[in-house]
Amino acid sequence: MKHRYFSVIILASVAFIISLGLILVTMYNYFSEVQWKQLRRATEISAMAVINQGEDFRWNLPDEQYRTTLISPQGEVIFDTEKRDSHLENHLKRKEVQEAMESGYGESQRYSDTMMTKMYYVAKKLPDGTILRLSMKQYTLLRVLWQLSLPISLIMLLVISMAVAISYRESQKDTQAETEAMRREFTANVSHELKSPLHVVSGFAELMKSGMARPEDMPGFAEKIYNEAQRMIRLVEDIITLSKLDEGQASDKKVKVNLYKMLQCIVEELQPKAKEKEISFELIGEQCTTFGIAQLLHQLFYNLCENAIKYNRQGGSVTIAVHWEDGHPQVSVRDTGIGIPQEDIGRIFERFYRVDKSHSKEVGGTGLGLSIVKHAAKINGAKIEVESLMNEGTIFTVKF
Repeated sequence: MKHRYFSVIILASVAFIISLGLILVTMYNYFSEVQWKQLRRATEISAMAVINQGEDFRWNLPDEQYRTTLISPQGEVIFDTEKRDSHLENHLKRKEVQEAMESGYGESQRYSDTMMTKMYYVAKKLPDGTILRLSMKQYTLLRVLWQLSLPISLIMLLVISMAVAISYRESQKDTQAETEAMRREFTANVSHELKSPLHVVSGFAELMKSGMARPEDMPGFAEKIYNEAQRMIRLVEDIITLSKLDEGQASDKKVKVNLYKMLQCIVEELQPKAKEKEISFELIGEQCTTFGIAQLLHQLFYNLCENAIKYNRQGGSVTIAVHWEDGHPQVSVRDTGIGIPQEDIGRIFERFYRVDKSHSKEVGGTGLGLSIVKHAAKINGAKIEVESLMNEGTIFTVKF
């Protein structure tokens, strides 16, 4: 989700910057051309005033935005509206002045040292050989952007906020649709999983009720009914656990958990199951602690260790290793079991997904164990990695 919002922010920012850049460049070029036209026209009008009024033109200049300079044929400044004539250098080498002397008219533009402003110059040669030059200042695009930085930033923030809000609303719709699809699939799977043991229980109970069962068969029927009832109890318990995890009801506070000691207890709990299959079951490593919800961590590691026994071969081994890795605790559960095909590794944490359905029924289980493992790891801020080779074994690594 965070990655999605980051992508939206980047895309919105890029789109806004490109759009703003195109608009500013277009408008800037347009107004620059307008200013050139105004300056040319003002130069022609001023030239006519000088020709008609002579020296008196300087006293009749309107208070406008243009700087007016009168230059002699030798390049000396005769008159300037902004500076005293004696303080100005010879203008003979100025581009617009040279062009005006050669062809009667000249133009040029020059940038300031900071590139924040530029000057437009238009020069016209008068009948007496003097050069009349008008100039005006214009802010460069860089200066315009600098002056507009605050409103641009506010607009950009507004655009990004709107983009994130729209993305959030759409993602909520997608999430709701995905959740609804998962709910329907989950309900269908639960119904299917419950039907099998219920049919078994109902079938044997019917035989016993009708009197068709022989007395010597009664203990066997009772055992099967008991086993199927236990299977349903485990399924219901796992469903309740997953529902709580989905709804964020893991209300227990995080505490300091000694992972090595917790795994020692789990090994002791599962030792009888390991002995039934003649599996060597050992814990190695060092004392490692982390902050987490103890009950969920116990469920996480219990499920991984129990699966390592269930899907192991007769006489195989299970090794649990606890150690520090780059300053973080890490737990790995390695078995010598049937393994997981590479194409199935990405789906093993899905609810009710089984790699080998026939073998799974044989060993029992609800099909929800690894889903609980995934949720428990996420809530405790852990990451799970899986490595497996068919008929050689599997390693589940939990990194905090």
